[in-house]
Amino acid sequence: MNNLILSPIDKGQLINEIAEAIVFKLNNISKPSTAEEEFIKIPEVMKLLGRSRNTINSWRKEGFLKEHIINSSVYFKKSEVLDAGRQRNPRKK
Repeated sequence: MNNLILSPIDKGQLINEIAEAIVFKLNNISKPSTAEEEFIKIPEVMKLLGRSRNTINSWRKEGFLKEHIINSSVYFKKSEVLDAGRQRNPRKK
């Protein structure tokens, strides 16, 4: 019963395909295509926007800053943070 696989491909090929799919997904998360697509944490968001942690947390609760939970840690896309900062303070570029 341990080796029962209902698939038209053999076990080794199935394992390789699953492993390749996992590697592909992980590469897309950990290696952003551009610098602005990188994920950053709250301290970096605070520094980038020049705002306090309380302000960042308020903006998270309001949904103004979209958070991304990865392995129970909170991250933000740098591009989304920059866009949000421009919306709150249109004079900054």
